[in-house]
Amino acid sequence: MESLNIRGINSVDIERLIIFLKELENLHGNALPNIFKISEDIEHIREYISNSIEKQNPTFFIAELEEEIIGVIEVIITENPSNPILINREYALIDKLIVKEEYRKLGVAKKLIETVETWLKEKGIKEIEIYVWEFNKGALDLYENKGFETICRRMIKSI
Repeated sequence: MESLNIRGINSVDIERLIIFLKELENLHGNALPNIFKISEDIEHIREYISNSIEKQNPTFFIAELEEEIIGVIEVIITENPSNPILINREYALIDKLIVKEEYRKLGVAKKLIETVETWLKEKGIKEIEIYVWEFNKGALDLYENKGFETICRRMIKSI
């Protein structure tokens, strides 16, 4: 994809980004309705994106093809709180990644991840974490292929 452009977002992108985040909300809400809500209202998404632009954490990057947004990644820089068990460390968390269905498996998500990795290295961040829901097999495959390893497993039981 030669004309693929990856860049940070600005206020002009908000309305177009809402569509992606709403799709992600629906995907998770339909797969796990006991955990994720699906809201008809999009104002909470608009406010979330606006706040992230203002604070620059979380940070969004978009993949554009001829000025059409075809992918979005969100990364949060955070650190472990003081804890007698965990090492206090600063790291990044990829919180959201979505590519339009017709552009999946074409390297868009990989380019978004590589852009985030470069950006984080420039900031001195050495590790990236991501939470992946088990139902999302495509995402699991992608992250494993990009070198992510499972270090923790969160389980649930209905009673």
